[in-house]
Amino acid sequence: MATDKTQKPKRNNREKVLADLREKIADGLLPQGGKLIEQDLAHEFGVSRSMIREVLADLERQGLVAKQPKKGTLIRRVDSESLLEIMEIREVLEGLAARLAAQKSKPSDWLDLEKEFGDPFDQIVKNLDFEKYLDLITAFRNRMVEAAQNEELAKLINSLYAKIRIVQRRIIILPGRIQQAIEEHREVLKAIMEGDPDKAERVKRLNIQSAREYLKKYKKWVL
Repeated sequence: MATDKTQKPKRNNREKVLADLREKIADGLLPQGGKLIEQDLAHEFGVSRSMIREVLADLERQGLVAKQPKKGTLIRRVDSESLLEIMEIREVLEGLAARLAAQKSKPSDWLDLEKEFGDPFDQIVKNLDFEKYLDLITAFRNRMVEAAQNEELAKLINSLYAKIRIVQRRIIILPGRIQQAIEEHREVLKAIMEGDPDKAERVKRLNIQSAREYLKKYKKWVL
């Protein structure tokens, strides 16, 4: 029993470091091609180098970093073809998450987001407040994945999302994208609240498809 009590805090700490590093990579605070140094990270997070090695191994399995001879651990660069492939996978996985969320949640679970997706969302779009927009749809995505109640699915979605988040910031400023995307997300939320898994999956997949088409159309400017 003593072993369990000592291992649980360590596991929780490791998951927090992993989540923080993944978020920094996704937000571009740690640039693509940048080097991750174990000693510096251990000092920054106040953990052991062995834990940092475990976290970097997790990030490598998720495709976010790569170890290179004589160079160490570098943040992976993602090219246009890889991004389009990731979007295809996201379409399937997030479509499934929307389906499961519609099956496993209640309309009352979403009332706060329904309110946020009303007039406040319109104001965000009107003001072209891209950061608030991205924060809101990220919160919706996180809630949808949580409502799906599938831990393995969540791990897959989160690792893929981290790879495209930097580019997502560039996609939403493209002509007409934010206005189109707001309606797409409202349709997904409506389908989930209605408890319609078929519709929820379909409209979520359409949302990812349209984002992919924007990426294809403007990839010379986005990447």
